[in-house]
Amino acid sequence: MRSGTLLVQRYIIAAIIPYLLMALILLTAILLAQQSGRLAEILMVAHVPTDLLAEFSLSLIPNVLVFALPTAMLVGALVGLSRMGTDSELVAMRAAGIGTWQMLWPVLLLGLGLTAAALWVNMQVAPESARTLRRATIRAALYKMDSPVEPRTFNTEIPGYVIYVKDGDKARGQWGRVFLFAQPKDGPTRLVTARSGRIDSSAERSELVLSDAISTSFPAKEGQGISASRTTERLEQLRFVLDTGRQELLGDLRRDEVRPEEMDWYDLLRAGGTARESRERLTLAYKRLAFSMGPVIFALLGAGLGMRVRKGGRGFGLLLSLAVLLLYYLLSLFGEQLSRSGAVPPLMGTFMANLLTTAWALLLLLKRRGRLYGLSLPAILRRGASRGALASAQGRGRAYERESRRLLGFPSLLDKTVIRAIALSFATVLTALTSLILVFTLFDLWKWIVERGTGARTVLEYLLYLLPFVSVQLASPSMLVAVLISYALMARRSEAVAWWACGQSVFRLALPGLFAAVCAGFLLWTVQERLMPAANLRQDALRAQIRTGTARASTQGGRLWLASTETGRLYSYEYDGTGGKLYDVLIYEFDGEGIHLSRIIKGETADWNAQGRMVLEGVEETTLNGLQIVSRQSARMEMDRSDSTDLFKPWADKPSQLSAKELSAYIKTIRRKGESVAPLMVALQRKYVEPFGVLVMALIGIPLALAFGRRSAVAALSSAVAVGLAFWGMTSGSQQMGVYGFLPPAVAAWAPIVIFGATGTYLLARTRT
Repeated sequence: MRSGTLLVQRYIIAAIIPYLLMALILLTAILLAQQSGRLAEILMVAHVPTDLLAEFSLSLIPNVLVFALPTAMLVGALVGLSRMGTDSELVAMRAAGIGTWQMLWPVLLLGLGLTAAALWVNMQVAPESARTLRRATIRAALYKMDSPVEPRTFNTEIPGYVIYVKDGDKARGQWGRVFLFAQPKDGPTRLVTARSGRIDSSAERSELVLSDAISTSFPAKEGQGISASRTTERLEQLRFVLDTGRQELLGDLRRDEVRPEEMDWYDLLRAGGTARESRERLTLAYKRLAFSMGPVIFALLGAGLGMRVRKGGRGFGLLLSLAVLLLYYLLSLFGEQLSRSGAVPPLMGTFMANLLTTAWALLLLLKRRGRLYGLSLPAILRRGASRGALASAQGRGRAYERESRRLLGFPSLLDKTVIRAIALSFATVLTALTSLILVFTLFDLWKWIVERGTGARTVLEYLLYLLPFVSVQLASPSMLVAVLISYALMARRSEAVAWWACGQSVFRLALPGLFAAVCAGFLLWTVQERLMPAANLRQDALRAQIRTGTARASTQGGRLWLASTETGRLYSYEYDGTGGKLYDVLIYEFDGEGIHLSRIIKGETADWNAQGRMVLEGVEETTLNGLQIVSRQSARMEMDRSDSTDLFKPWADKPSQLSAKELSAYIKTIRRKGESVAPLMVALQRKYVEPFGVLVMALIGIPLALAFGRRSAVAALSSAVAVGLAFWGMTSGSQQMGVYGFLPPAVAAWAPIVIFGATGTYLLARTRT
């Protein structure tokens, strides 16, 4: 009897491990991809060493595992036991004399193993990775300071300076035809033009070195014109010490100050400070311990729920896992909030979710009767459709007669079954992954939510406006998983063999899956173009409000700079969005070589007449001829050559806040301004490519599911995750090459799609039938 019991327990472990590993691999990959936005910011910096990129990437993994390990245990236990309950295997075990607690021990053993791993990650690895991440971020900021300004773009990141470089060699760090506007807090305003320039970075400061420079100083007081108290000088070399914040960053890098999230568990318990600081540290310490206990608690709850499921199988187990996770983490946030506010002791607040979950699990295990059945989504759909089944039975005969006249017999009854299964799996996986990402995002922002006292309405509004962006990002991996599930089940049930036995090719078998992917891609394009731009604009403002406590809104005001390639002028102005007028206008014109200033025009207002020419009022014109300056004033001036009014309109800050049509128009405007458009062109092509990623994932997933579906679900999902990560890595790499000009924007965006699409077609053609 003992050997039989051990055999059963090993069988239970074998039933849980595939789903546990699938959940762990998939969730880790998705969360790493979601966190990769921080890595993308570093990739945008030139000359960043490979070791820094690797250090930054590896430091993200522990934070992901803190969330992924308990989740994987719950999914594995609940889905595995739900599948066994649906197949009546649990009933057979009980009939053979195997009790509930004997079936529970192997699940608890897995939970204890993952709890040990979670303890190690939470107590030791996560604090070290937080320190590594902070150092890597500071080093990346230092490399960004050393990187030259991009030619044909304005740089306003240095306080008190506006720098515009017309051309130059970015790789060598050399600038050509430099314009600098310096406006310190105390002192005159300086305009400097130079033939060439560069940045020299020493130990703790950065210097701007300009050659063949002309510097002109003007008074900074209001009410004084350009010509008042002016001084002009020409220098072979001019140096500016730039306050880039380099000294502060180096101080942070050298300082041995450890933040609470970087302390290990024992340091958090021993640290002193004020009562509030002590409560914060104790809350963080107990929170780590509570999350470390998550796997064994979820093993207990997963077993209690899974043993009661009789219908629904894997799908119902996955949905139930999602509901339990959301409830658990919401309780965790609520308890943490009570602990931080001092309403309850830190130990009680952080362990509130664990205690309630454990009590629920024990109640399910001790209560022998009762089952969770009839709640599965497929069963609900079947019951909802039962009334129409009888009415549609008479029309099936006519439908079969019409199938032979359709192109390729599409859609047949089997096609509709496959499309329905893929649509259901796609919706389920997308909902599950989106919910997990939102919960993970909520945990990421919880520190600022508590510190700033952000209201629940603001947080919920932010998560609502974040939904379109997250859905678009997760559509491709969701389709990959949905196709894998649907076609792997077909292969395992020998439905694919029956299909081929009827003379159908593998491409005909893939047709319904590709059709479902095309429909999903069309839906993705609609969300991306119709909903996402406005939603991203709003969610960026709400995120800034949550993190900083300051409400922000996109306005048409503020000082703007413009470089025109049509007239060669630089403009500085304030824009009135209601009337389309310009206020406090400064126009800079250059000599024939485009190096030094030849004329400065200042106007109180500017508008355009019927002929499309700019008309300034309250004008002061200053002509510069070498070191000589001549000024005159006039009430009104009409410019001989004028730029279009569209050039002066402000735009959204990010390509994600624009639709493809708006971004295309913005690129045309930027080109006329003379600025670099390579990153924007890559972003535009990426918008066109995004819907095709869903189709490519389906094209890759179908042959993988047919090849691995009969053997191992873990092997199928692991290979799919590897393919997905390779696709993401190649896409990111080619986009960076497009941004830096190594590849044309169209090639940078479309190359991964073409390569992986061709690979999927080849694998599909090589599938054994």
